[in-house]
Amino acid sequence: MKKQAIPEKLPVEFTPPKPAFAPAPTSFGAESILCAIRGTGRTLDFALREARKTDSRLYLLFVREQPFMTEQDSKRKWQDDPEASVIFAEAKQKAADHQPLFCYAVSPSAAETIVDVAATLGASRLILGAPRGHALMHLLRGNVIREVSNSLPEEIDLLVYA
Repeated sequence: MKKQAIPEKLPVEFTPPKPAFAPAPTSFGAESILCAIRGTGRTLDFALREARKTDSRLYLLFVREQPFMTEQDSKRKWQDDPEASVIFAEAKQKAADHQPLFCYAVSPSAAETIVDVAATLGASRLILGAPRGHALMHLLRGNVIREVSNSLPEEIDLLVYA
């Protein structure tokens, strides 16, 4: 009996936009770390320390989450997003000689995009910051950490920095 091929991904209504990122530098070790960031606080500092300590490539991902997307949104670059530009500029300054690579996406689902980028990059670890702030906003937006954890491939370690 001939085996049927099972598709790797079932078709879904939403396909996250492909974020723009630079090719990996060859001077770092083979491991890659992806850190999804919303600001320049402790999670960023932790990711920078971990990348230096393990001599890993560090990708910083900023996802502009918005419920409705236009064609222009999927083509937007981080340089056109004032919030992402400030965060990436500070990250570059903090990183000194171990520069991260920047990823940016506009998406209706931050969790799906984070998982997609982590898998696409072949990251061995994913760093997320624990949510802070208004509990109602977290309830309305859903729990990104839970969604990522449920969808992340087994070979990618999830670190939640609090």
